[in-house]
Amino acid sequence: MVFGFDQTNFDAVLFVDQNKVIKEMLLTEFEAVLDGVVGEPEFADTTCHAVYLKIDLQLNIVGAVFFLITFDNKGAADRRWNIPLAQMVETAAFGLELNGVRLRIACRSQCQIPWHQQDLWEPDLSIGSSTLKMLSTSIKANRLGLLVDNAGAPPLLHHSIESSGTLIHDHDIGEDARAVREMCEGISDGQGSDAQSSREEERYRMAQNIKKQRLFIASLKARQQVELEGQRAQFAKDLESMATTTKALQLSNDDLDKNYARTMAELEDKEQLFKRQSSEYETQIARVLDQHGVNHKELKEQYQKDFRRKLIEQTSKLEEKLEMREVEVFYREEQINRFKKEIADLQSQCKKLQSQTVDSEIVSLVEHGVHFVITQPGLGPISIESKDLSSFNASPNAYLADRLGVELQTYEAWLAHVKSPLCLGDLRTGEACGASVEEVSTPQEFVSSVSDRCSVHQQSNLTAVNGR
Repeated sequence: MVFGFDQTNFDAVLFVDQNKVIKEMLLTEFEAVLDGVVGEPEFADTTCHAVYLKIDLQLNIVGAVFFLITFDNKGAADRRWNIPLAQMVETAAFGLELNGVRLRIACRSQCQIPWHQQDLWEPDLSIGSSTLKMLSTSIKANRLGLLVDNAGAPPLLHHSIESSGTLIHDHDIGEDARAVREMCEGISDGQGSDAQSSREEERYRMAQNIKKQRLFIASLKARQQVELEGQRAQFAKDLESMATTTKALQLSNDDLDKNYARTMAELEDKEQLFKRQSSEYETQIARVLDQHGVNHKELKEQYQKDFRRKLIEQTSKLEEKLEMREVEVFYREEQINRFKKEIADLQSQCKKLQSQTVDSEIVSLVEHGVHFVITQPGLGPISIESKDLSSFNASPNAYLADRLGVELQTYEAWLAHVKSPLCLGDLRTGEACGASVEEVSTPQEFVSSVSDRCSVHQQSNLTAVNGR
C-alpha cells in the first residue's frame, strides 16, 4: 500500500475531447495498445488528450494523471511513449475534493517529475469547471464493468487536520499553507470541543480556498505560457515568411533598378546614335546640294522636323517605360513598409504577453471580489491587501507584528505564551517551572519575562531587578 492506494483499486484510461469522454478502457487494455497488440484506427495520425484514473471500490476517483499520447497514421501508439503513470499518481500532490474524496492530480502545472512535464496537458480545474465532474460521471456509469463494493463507505479524508499542509504542499503554495497550518495549530487544548470543531472546519475551508485560488492562478499561468509559446511560434513563422517575402521584394527591386539603369544607358546610346546619324545626314545633304543645286535650307528644316518627331516618339516611349518602372518601385516600397509595420506590431504584442505576471492575475482576482483573510488565535480574522501578499508570504510573523504595532520578538514570545500559557521560570534543578499562568489576550498587553511567569518567579525577577 503506497500513499493511501490499496491493492483493490481499479486503474482505467479515458480519452477526452472538448470536455467529453470519447473512449474508456482498463489499464490492461491500454497496455495492450502500447505493446502494439491492438490498434486504435479512430485516433490515427492524432495526438490525444487522455486521463489515467485511480478508482476505489465505490467508483470514487482518488488520483488522476492528464497525459498526451500520439498515434501514427495506422492507429498504432507511439512506441517511444514511456510515462510512469502509477508512479506519477502516487507522487502527485493532493488537489481538489471530488465527492468527498481528496484527489491526487498530476498535470502540466503540477508535475513532480520535471522531464515528463511536456508530455502532460493542463485541464481546467478552476472554480465552476466541470472537468472532474465529467470524469466522475463517466466512471459512475460503470461502462467498464468494474466490481463495485456497495457495502463499503466512501473513503474519509485521511488526517484532515494533520495533512492540510500535504494538501497544498507544492512549491507554488507551500508557504501560505504552512502559515495557515501554524496559525491553526496554536488553538489551545483547554477550549471546548464545539469551539475546537468549529475552528477545524474554518481551518479546513481556509486551506481549501487557498488551494483553489492557487490552482486557478497556476492554471492561468500554464494557459498564459501555452498561449505565449504559440504566439512565439506564430511570430517566428510569420517573421520567417515576411523575411522571405522581403528578400524576394528586395531582389525584385534590385532587378528593377538594374532594368532602369539599362534603359537609361540604352536611351543615351540612342541619343548618341541620333546625333551621329543627324550629322551624317546633314553631311550627305550638303554633298548632294553641292552636286545638284538642291535647296539645302528647305531640306535641312524638313529633316529637323522629321528628326524631332522621331525623337519625341522615342522619348515618349522611354518615358512611359520609366513611369511604369517608378510605379512598380513605389508599390514595392509600400509593401516593404507594410511588412515592417506588421513585424513591429507582432514584436509589440509578444513583449506585451511577456510582461504579464502573476501579480496582474492576483489584481484581477481582487477585482472579481476575491479577498485574502487569515485567522490568528486571540486576534480574530485579519484581512490582507493584495499589495501586502508578498511581504506576508516572506515573513508572516513580521507582517502581523507590524500590523499589531509590536516588536517581532514580543509578538513571537506572546504567540508561544498563547500556545502554552505556562511559567518559563527556572527551578533550582535547572528545569522550567511549568506552572499555569493567566493567558494574556493581546500582544500589546504582553510583557516578556513577566506575563509568562508565575507569581513566585515574578517576585524573584522583581527582587533581582531591585537588588534585594
